[in-house]
Amino acid sequence: MTKLIYTLVGEGFAEYAFIPAYLKRMAENRPVQFVRSNIRIAISANPSSSKVIEKAPQLCEQALVSESHEPFIIGIDLDKADFPPELIHHTKRMNELVSKLGKLYKTFEKKIVLYIPIQAFDHWLYYQFYKVNSKEIKPAANSLEAKHQEEVKSRLYGKKVADRLTMEKIAKTVAEKADFDELAKQSRSFNHFHQQIVTFLASYNNTTTP
Repeated sequence: MTKLIYTLVGEGFAEYAFIPAYLKRMAENRPVQFVRSNIRIAISANPSSSKVIEKAPQLCEQALVSESHEPFIIGIDLDKADFPPELIHHTKRMNELVSKLGKLYKTFEKKIVLYIPIQAFDHWLYYQFYKVNSKEIKPAANSLEAKHQEEVKSRLYGKKVADRLTMEKIAKTVAEKADFDELAKQSRSFNHFHQQIVTFLASYNNTTTP
């Protein structure tokens, strides 16, 4: 069993609950165990997208160079609609993160995982929310990208502005029940993130293919 100490840097409570549960499930039946490091932006620092981008090089170097941890997972919300197949805004924002990481990304590309949910992270959750709420129906592929964040948050959390405990509970519950391959077909931005993790895990398990 290989212990992988990963670093997760993001904007909000939902991703800090969803991604660890997602990684735990992705590691099932594989000779790896994911353990989250203490390298992060403090929640009290209100980690906006600009703060995440600002701190990206420092935290990446600390995780991959100073501590030799892997993978380094970092993401920000797109905060706007974007549509396949071009995903122009998603690509532009992704390139911004890559540019900010500079030489670190060129050196450690295989150990860095980037994620940029179209609109917001909550949209990823809502695609699979029907798995945990029988009143919901399965959203069609790429159907949520045009929905405003307030609408999705209201359906997901029961209010437009949810408290931390509610967000974390729902995000973790969705992660535990979600069909990640199905979600990858529903959301192009999630698929981009998911395939990076699949590819990363392939290096630790010859039976795993991207």
